[in-house]
Amino acid sequence: MATTAKASEHIKPCNISQSERHNRRDADYIASLNPAMLYIRRDLAHLNEVYVAPDMEGVSLQQHYDDIRIMVKQKTGRAMQEKDVKFTDKKGKQRVRQGCSPIREGVVNIKPDTTMEDLLRYAERVHERWGIRALQIHIHKDEGHYEDTNDPASWEPNYHAHIIWDWMNHDTGKSFKLNAEDMSAIQDLVAETLDMQRGQKKSETGIDHLERNDFIIQKQENKKKQLQEEAKKAAAEKEEADAEVEAAKTEVADLWKEHDYLTSANRTKAERSNRLDLDIRTKTNRSQSLDCTIEAKKQEVGKLSAKADEKLRDFYTIKERGNWQDPMFFAMSAYIYRIDEGLQFCIKAIQDFAYSGFGGRGGKHGDIFRDNESYAIMHYMKMFAELASATLKQVADWFVWLASTLGRFNANELRRADHEVHDIADGRYDGRIQKFQQGISR
Repeated sequence: MATTAKASEHIKPCNISQSERHNRRDADYIASLNPAMLYIRRDLAHLNEVYVAPDMEGVSLQQHYDDIRIMVKQKTGRAMQEKDVKFTDKKGKQRVRQGCSPIREGVVNIKPDTTMEDLLRYAERVHERWGIRALQIHIHKDEGHYEDTNDPASWEPNYHAHIIWDWMNHDTGKSFKLNAEDMSAIQDLVAETLDMQRGQKKSETGIDHLERNDFIIQKQENKKKQLQEEAKKAAAEKEEADAEVEAAKTEVADLWKEHDYLTSANRTKAERSNRLDLDIRTKTNRSQSLDCTIEAKKQEVGKLSAKADEKLRDFYTIKERGNWQDPMFFAMSAYIYRIDEGLQFCIKAIQDFAYSGFGGRGGKHGDIFRDNESYAIMHYMKMFAELASATLKQVADWFVWLASTLGRFNANELRRADHEVHDIADGRYDGRIQKFQQGISR
């Protein structure tokens, strides 16, 4: 059963490449999704809407990011600070000056009848109050999940919109600074403009925003716990009913013993025995009914547990590639790793990246390899591709598999490493690698 969404906007630094692929719904992005996840329905894609600011027509977010970097240099005379910087204040205390996030992305809960005009009105009010400007707005009505993957009627839609914000003051070359009160005021403005109930404040709940997959899993876990509690309660009621049945049987047996020795004057007790027989049948039926209830609850809990496990596998399992479980293949790979320091450097870089978590390594794209790491990984992939007459993608698969096997990745770490190593193989790091190579040759 669908619940009424409360107004909110969750804003964080924009992962430019991932955001554009998700919002544009490119064919290669749709093809990369696991069909079993069932969180995007292509038959509902016609309900989506897109707004692009007039000056952003034909301009990618990466191009706009590069223009902001130039603008900051012109306005301030300094290069834009893109990474966190550690410094010591006047009192000798170590502090961190956070890097600039000039482009940010907000995910806004909306109603089924929310229009692009409603969101543009909200964006204009944000611009008037804080100066922040909306570059793009993407309404998504094709996302959600199935409560039961075998029941099409169990589809739960997730109506929301992505707003890409320009967080820079183009007059001063500095980013806008919003404090906690400002961010709370943004939530008030969302609720007021979109005519929705405001979500409970984080200061009151202490609960952090949950990403989509985590929210679905938490919801299923809560349902599972509820069913388990109901099963415990039913079991306790059955135990009580069984005890009453046994007590009634004992009483009936005693009465029948009396009946054998007493005269006809004991007909009253015989009638009482009949009533107890009826009571026994009633309580026995109740006990059997509770048995059926308990069994149904157990089956429901089992189905939900299986469904939760399936969801976890669907969300976090990356497809195994090739016959790499062969012991001889692993032994040869481990031997090459042990004797080649360059390969060791590459594999440890991939493991370090996988363990780092979102935003743990900095950079304008969020999670990226360092220049010397991406250079070394590409160099060794090309070398092994030439030696084995293989493609860079095949060598990238091997690198990720070896790093995962030696490092014992979990599913999320494996997916992060697989995505970024294949970005190197696909050439998305070529520009930075060339610059780094030029710096080495000087």
